[in-house]
Amino acid sequence: MDLQYPLPVSKNYICRLKLTPFILMKKIILLLLIAVTTVSCVSRKKLTYLQDKTETKIDSANFAKLDREKYVVQVNDIINVTVKSYSEELSKLFNVSEQSRMSAVGGDLIFYLNGYSVSDEGEINMPVLGRVYVLGKNLTEIKDIITVKLGEYFKEETIYVNVQLAGIRYTIIGDINNPGKYIIYQNQANIFEAIAMAGDITTVGNRNEVQIIRQYPDGVKFFEIDLTDKSIVSNPLYFIQPNDIINVKPLPQRSIGIGTTGFQTFASILGVLASSLSVYLALRNIN
Repeated sequence: MDLQYPLPVSKNYICRLKLTPFILMKKIILLLLIAVTTVSCVSRKKLTYLQDKTETKIDSANFAKLDREKYVVQVNDIINVTVKSYSEELSKLFNVSEQSRMSAVGGDLIFYLNGYSVSDEGEINMPVLGRVYVLGKNLTEIKDIITVKLGEYFKEETIYVNVQLAGIRYTIIGDINNPGKYIIYQNQANIFEAIAMAGDITTVGNRNEVQIIRQYPDGVKFFEIDLTDKSIVSNPLYFIQPNDIINVKPLPQRSIGIGTTGFQTFASILGVLASSLSVYLALRNIN
């Protein structure tokens, strides 16, 4: 029996052959869109700081209450002590000259070179006064201790003492745009200032569970704060302290690695699906 080529094929079969892959693709895309909107993309709530999630402590004047925790000095901290007096000789004895300040790069290095470093024994070594124990004491207490000790040597002098930390040094790691070590030259700084210095948290960084590792004289403590809740301003952890380590954890979307927005995820999946469909059609035509 002779065969005729091409073989006769019904029109209905041809239509099914052409439409079936596209119908399948349409159904898959619909399922992917549902999955993308519920799982893959990062929602607006996860990206917005200071939302009305829990009740914030508000006083009668409608101010949010701040809870400041006084910082106590740790080993290896650098303290800047300024002593002012009518006596020029006394001032020169304790203070760095203005010429030395200008010679330092931007004024930053001067704190390290001429500040008083806290030893492993918890002491600073000052001219005339010798070793002064400061470990575990806040700046006000250290100021009072130095003032009293100076009064023993310079009873007839009017003396003014100022004690400051040589900046707030902290480390920020994790899903942050510019992780690293930073110094803020202020007496106090909040968590948002610290994050802004590092270029803000990435889109896939978890703002709900930011970890703070804080040093104390007896060891280290671990805390977690929610930056999307505006009640954070009433938390003592709102203000960072020297030697803090801020760890920004990743969202699950970081592990998925598809996209941070619904459109990005859909575009990525659609590209993979289109490539797979092309291979499928090519193999089917060969067969």
